[in-house]
Amino acid sequence: MSAFLFTSCMGYKYLKPGQSVLVNQKIRVPKGINTDGIKDQLIQERNSRFLNLPIFHLVYVYHWGLKNYDTAKVKQNRSELIDKYDRRIDKKKRQSKKSQLLSKKTRKVEEFNDELTNGNRRMQWGEPLAVFDSSMMQRTIDNMNQYMFTNGYFNSKIKGSIDYEYRDAMVTYSIKPKAPYIIDSVYTSIADKKLYTLFHTSTEENPLKNKQFSQELITLERDRIYDLVTSNGYYEFKKQYILFDIDSVNLEPQKLLVRLTITNPANRSTHKVYHYDSLIFNSDGGKKFSKKLKTLTYNGVTYNQSANSYAEKILDRRIFIDKDSLYSRAKTLETQKQLSYLDMFRFVNINYDTTDGNFIANIFTSPLNKFQTSTEIGLSIFEEAQRPGPFFNFNAKNRNLLHKLEIIDLDANIRLQGIPNVNQETTQYTRFQAGAVASLTLPIFYFPLNQGLRNRFGSYNPRTRFSIGINYEDRFSEYERTTFNSSIAYLWQVRQSAQFSVRPIDVSYIESKNSASFSEELQGFEDQGNRSYVSSFRSSFISAASVAYNLRTNNYGLANTNASFLRIFMEYGGIFQTLLGRKPFNESLNLEYYRYFKFNADYRKTIRVKKGSSLAYRINTGLAYVYGESQALPYEKYFFAGGSNSIRAWSPRRLGPGAYAEYNNVENDQIEVDYQREQPGDIILESSLEYRANIVGFFNIAAFIDAGNTWLWRSKTINENNDGDGFDDGIFRIKSFVKEIAVGAGLGLRLDFSFLILRLDGAYKIIDPARPDGDRFVADEITFNNLFDRQLFNLNIGIGYPF
Repeated sequence: MSAFLFTSCMGYKYLKPGQSVLVNQKIRVPKGINTDGIKDQLIQERNSRFLNLPIFHLVYVYHWGLKNYDTAKVKQNRSELIDKYDRRIDKKKRQSKKSQLLSKKTRKVEEFNDELTNGNRRMQWGEPLAVFDSSMMQRTIDNMNQYMFTNGYFNSKIKGSIDYEYRDAMVTYSIKPKAPYIIDSVYTSIADKKLYTLFHTSTEENPLKNKQFSQELITLERDRIYDLVTSNGYYEFKKQYILFDIDSVNLEPQKLLVRLTITNPANRSTHKVYHYDSLIFNSDGGKKFSKKLKTLTYNGVTYNQSANSYAEKILDRRIFIDKDSLYSRAKTLETQKQLSYLDMFRFVNINYDTTDGNFIANIFTSPLNKFQTSTEIGLSIFEEAQRPGPFFNFNAKNRNLLHKLEIIDLDANIRLQGIPNVNQETTQYTRFQAGAVASLTLPIFYFPLNQGLRNRFGSYNPRTRFSIGINYEDRFSEYERTTFNSSIAYLWQVRQSAQFSVRPIDVSYIESKNSASFSEELQGFEDQGNRSYVSSFRSSFISAASVAYNLRTNNYGLANTNASFLRIFMEYGGIFQTLLGRKPFNESLNLEYYRYFKFNADYRKTIRVKKGSSLAYRINTGLAYVYGESQALPYEKYFFAGGSNSIRAWSPRRLGPGAYAEYNNVENDQIEVDYQREQPGDIILESSLEYRANIVGFFNIAAFIDAGNTWLWRSKTINENNDGDGFDDGIFRIKSFVKEIAVGAGLGLRLDFSFLILRLDGAYKIIDPARPDGDRFVADEITFNNLFDRQLFNLNIGIGYPF
């Protein structure tokens, strides 16, 4: 029976006599040689395995679809659909209706064509059985030889061997590369004297010299030369003019001579250099002869604009090509990119006209809608929410109302959330929120800068954002908070992946009204020494300045890619107190004032393991230092641990600080930790490691382990007077913090619809620092009878990846 199950799992029943399943492929190379590129040369791949077990689940999905796949029926359905839409189109009189139906017909016909080419949906989700093909092994060896040759290993020897076991085929590729070839010297031959001078004055040391030869290195050098030349006036220059010859004759073993030649155009002795004779900006798709357009020249650029014109002075800071200057491809691309960043145009095209002997740059743009609105209705699933709640979002955007290329945004939202109360872990629909934020974004630094600096910063996509907002929050039976906020922010990006944000002014007034029962609870906390915790729920005034830096590589956030994300955030609270005194406003207002410094660094990385699977990890650290009379942070500024985007074995905001804990009962050696109250901290340290894999179609799974905690430094947010056995003060100490790190692990299910990722993660506590020292390893307490005990297990629902 077990042999039958094993052979069924491996898919042997789909084999014909004499066939074998390709189950493994090994590549043996000497140490120091990266095999990632070599693996890409494999012509045939083995089948995906479920959790790396010998279970070819996608093969069964493929054959499940194949049983119900009938090409004749698909073709018949396609023909019937075409006839149906053709009849409907013939009946319509309006051209717009005909176009809509034609578009639908085209889309549905493409779906049938895709099914005929790639099979039905189950076949596309699955995989045909990888039947071993020896001819593919030989093609793989040829590919590997070519790959090694293009990477400098000219004398490689590659041998393929096959081991058969029952009906399995295991292939091993043994590669003996020998020593790689090194570029010993580079000889250049450039017929055009001006190009010769440009090349040698811009290239102090040739990038090829003393490097291991590779085709990629040659390609990069060709691209470098092309960018250099086309950024210095050579509009008609092509990459085909750049030639490389490789020679190993009369040189030491494994040494190469590279001859770089830049040829001239046919029948010409030089390359022509172009200067801009004129620049024309067309703000309405190039309708430069329309009577509605007005013409104005500013700083050498002719602007053809409609009545809803854009400020030429601001546009000039995003146009980096100047009249009478040399043509530059790099500046052309930069101009196109920076104009696109303005969020004013559907497209930005730059064309060059060389007729009549003049070199004219035409910048064509098409404006986006001046006024735009969007609404969103749904159920919210947030990090701290344990029950979905309805929400409504509204956004209104107005472009260029003041003709300064500014954007006016209005964002409003209403939501009801099911989250735990501050002092009660049981979840009810306990929070109602409503708010609105109005912002004005200008595409310049609104700051006293001279014209030269303004123009120089134009390549950094500078923006200044003024915002004002109000937010109302009602946590039923606990408190009501109304927050008025206003801020000024400067935003820019050094490159597309690196962005800065500086808020020199960010002020908030919080009016807090606590219920009688909650006020009584807070008074009890204050009597116990929890002064910082209590002050966070009083009416307050916050004035802060902050700076944030985001670095995103390879479009971080896309699944199964090698990418990373880094965010560094620093904030200083108490600007007004520093400038205006200890209490800037009338003492009758009885406001809390906060003075603090906060730092947070969050690093995330995903590593592609193989097709359909990746490894992701995260390290998040933060520190808040408070000073002044309150000795507290605003409640929203504290660090919290636990929840679907943090340590997932703990409920949202219930982990820590340190080894501090309160117990419901300690009887018969059974400890029950009280997780009722949210636990804010001054210090956070958390990390996660997660393996993600596709199972079939949009079904993905994950296995993860999380570790971390929060600690206190200066603020007082726990019961100082509790001297019971096993209680800790939550303070961060170098000697003991490692023993206070919580660890959780679990499995997750994700539904990846590309535009939306639904996530369900179940996690168990492995090490619980809330337990007494010596009794913190709790994984051995997990049994079949308590699999879903709230003391050990936590279930998280979320949208998107956890990090």
